[in-house]
Amino acid sequence: MKKFLSVMAAACCAMALNATIYTCHVKVTINSTVTEQEEVQVEVNENNGAYDLDLKNFVLISEGVAMPVGNVTVTGVEGVDEHGFTKLNFNGTINITEGNDPQYDFWMGPMLGPVPTVATARFIDTAISGDLFIDLSSTMNQIISVSIFGVAPASEGLEGDVNKDSEVNIADVNRVVDIILSK
Repeated sequence: MKKFLSVMAAACCAMALNATIYTCHVKVTINSTVTEQEEVQVEVNENNGAYDLDLKNFVLISEGVAMPVGNVTVTGVEGVDEHGFTKLNFNGTINITEGNDPQYDFWMGPMLGPVPTVATARFIDTAISGDLFIDLSSTMNQIISVSIFGVAPASEGLEGDVNKDSEVNIADVNRVVDIILSK
C-alpha cells in the first residue's frame, strides 16, 4: 500500500510539472467587431503527448462592459513537433465551463452547450501563440475568433534568457544586439 501511495504521489507531481501558465494578449473578433485584452491566463497541460489548452476565467470586455464567458478548454489534443515548437490542431466541439473568478456571479459560456470549435496553437516553454474559432452561427449568428500571444516565466538558467529576467523575449534580442555592437 505504501508503495502504491508513493507511486500515486509521484504521478501527481509529474502531472503538476507538465503545466505551463502563459500570460497572454488576447484579440477577440466577433463578426467584425474587435476587442483586445492584456494579462489573460492560458494554461497548457501535457499528459503522455496529449495536451489540454485552457483559457481560464475568460471575460469578454467590449466598450468597457465585462461579459464573463468562463473557461474555454480544448482537451486531449495530440502535440506534433514543428521546428522546435509543439503544434496543436483541434476541430470538434467543446463545452465552456463556469469560471471561478469570485468577482463574477454568472458565467454565460455554460449556457451555450456544445459549441463547434477549431483551434490551433504553437508553443514552447516560454511562449505561445494560437487561434480559436468558435462557431455560434446557429444559435447567436456569430463567429468568434480569439487570437492569443503570450509568455510564461522562464526557469532559472533558460537558454536564450540573456538579460536574466526569466523570460525569453525581444529584450533578450536587444541585449544580444547591444553586445555585438559594443565589440
